[in-house]
Amino acid sequence: MAEAPVSAEIAREYLRDVEPMWKAFWFHMHLVAKNLPEFADGLAQISDDVFAYHASGQKNDLAAWVQEVIGDAVLARQLRSARNKEESAKLAAERVVELKRALNPQQ
Repeated sequence: MAEAPVSAEIAREYLRDVEPMWKAFWFHMHLVAKNLPEFADGLAQISDDVFAYHASGQKNDLAAWVQEVIGDAVLARQLRSARNKEESAKLAAERVVELKRALNPQQ
């Protein structure tokens, strides 16, 4: 089932920096994401061990952060079903592109 197109207003909300800083996603001590583009970049950079720490068994910190802090239920659902770090990074990067396109439809 295809998702409905995202409005510019929603895209802006999903791409914003989170406030306060403690709501940022902490991959590890030196890699923090305060917005969805940084989160997508971080997913591409982390090790498999760090990924496993955040998304193993019943726990999925990645999807929870996207759902609860960013508010993007679509990406959160996709991350819950992703099988590995590479798939998660690809899904997040594609979502960022989609959201940026919603802000600038002429591009």
